[in-house]
Amino acid sequence: MSNYLKSLSAFARIFPLILLLVFLLMPLSGWSAKSSEEFNVEGGSVKKENLFNLFFGGAPLMPTQHGTVIVEAYHDKNDNKLRDVGEESLDQAVICIIEEIVYPIPAFIPGLDNGMNYTILFEGEGFQPSIKKKDVFIKKRGQIIRIDVPCRPGLRQEVHAQLEN
Repeated sequence: MSNYLKSLSAFARIFPLILLLVFLLMPLSGWSAKSSEEFNVEGGSVKKENLFNLFFGGAPLMPTQHGTVIVEAYHDKNDNKLRDVGEESLDQAVICIIEEIVYPIPAFIPGLDNGMNYTILFEGEGFQPSIKKKDVFIKKRGQIIRIDVPCRPGLRQEVHAQLEN
């Protein structure tokens, strides 16, 4: 009889652990068939009813699932706001600001969240950007947006160029 009581007490000690493990691993919706909405890979959604996801969160997005912005500035000599042949790039002459982070141009800005709108501000010391502000919306996974910023010489540079001529 004592062996029976020992095995019963051992089972009583591990039974709550077994129940907890089964409860955590089993989806709340039961053993139903998986629908296409639960595992929508294209939309990036993850099945929400799983307790594992509730406690630990879903898997992080892959780097290729975020949006990327590439910004370049150029000297717009004829002020037509189009990049023509012979208009050189302005490296480190202009900066852009996204969410209070300053990037020297040319800038490669990865990791922008999908479905978000970002305001990009442009500033320059020697050259003034023709566009001061641009709104960018990342609408799809892995989207790459390229922005060319036309710039004109600042007032000081124009005065110096006129005095030299």
